[in-house]
Amino acid sequence: MAQSRAPHYEFPMTPNLLRAFAILLALASPALADGRSDWTGYAWQQIALSQCTGDGNAVVCPLYHQKWDWKRDQWVDIAISLDLARGEMQLTQRLTDNDPNDDDDVCVTAIAVDAAGNNILAHHQNWHMSPRKPVEKSFRYRSPRLADIATIHIGSKQCRRGPTQDDALYASVLAGIHS
Repeated sequence: MAQSRAPHYEFPMTPNLLRAFAILLALASPALADGRSDWTGYAWQQIALSQCTGDGNAVVCPLYHQKWDWKRDQWVDIAISLDLARGEMQLTQRLTDNDPNDDDDVCVTAIAVDAAGNNILAHHQNWHMSPRKPVEKSFRYRSPRLADIATIHIGSKQCRRGPTQDDALYASVLAGIHS
């Protein structure tokens, strides 16, 4: 007696078909609600607002300290404080390149999100760093939703595509922030 076999169909996966499948999969999958989903290649650290200390209105968060190039003595330090009464976040960013033979473009991004993962504030800088010349600058950001911050994500990376890498993404993120 002959066994019956189910029909076998071959389906070539062309590049356009693969792209369409990826888009459908992305639409069917929930987005990462952590403020980082659009940013690629960053070394991220997360600071929950509960890790920050203060008297309720003036809050100081733990220091972010991360290499931008894991194999070299090159560091990003960020200090963040929040004045909840004024609705103001101060972010001080310091980059230190201790490698005497290497210069880089460095991207640094901070995203403050609420408990639902909605972006409240965004910071992004891309600086060219020369050896042995630390750079430090403070930034102030205001938001009427500052008290809603649940988490701050800070990430850094070497921007191998130059001094404007991720600037368009930053503009897009800023455009999507609603007060």
